[in-house]
Amino acid sequence: MRETVIFCIGSERVSGDRIGPLVGDLLRYRYNVPCFVYGTTSAPINGINLTEYREMAREKHPYADFISIDAAVGNKEDLGKIKYKQGGVKAGGALGEGQEPFGDVGIMGVVAERQEDVLEALLNVSSSFVTVLAEKIAKIVAGAIFHTTSQKVSEF
Repeated sequence: MRETVIFCIGSERVSGDRIGPLVGDLLRYRYNVPCFVYGTTSAPINGINLTEYREMAREKHPYADFISIDAAVGNKEDLGKIKYKQGGVKAGGALGEGQEPFGDVGIMGVVAERQEDVLEALLNVSSSFVTVLAEKIAKIVAGAIFHTTSQKVSEF
């Protein structure tokens, strides 16, 4: 059984970008998922330390499946939606300074409408909106992790 590692990307300082660290907290402390979770409100993964975390994770978990979780901006009709993407997420992409995509699967919560000043859009997102969306994402991911884990265990 391959190991699963979850990367929850975001910054506590920007309300719309808090989704990753909030999901990390929920997966670790509420759902206690049986996998490594990097990125929480007390130890966030952001543009400053993402490269360092990626290199460490690839070294420590060379055969793992990586799930990356981040905030996203999108069309007005996509607000509050959860998007999935093969190939991970491109952290910082909303600000035009994205790094290479990271992860086998990317999960993005659309927290704001795309506009010219993306940072302003992310700063003006309601904290309660982000919290509700983070809870939905964490519940989906935890359910998938536990379903996959119990399926593999029952196969033996």
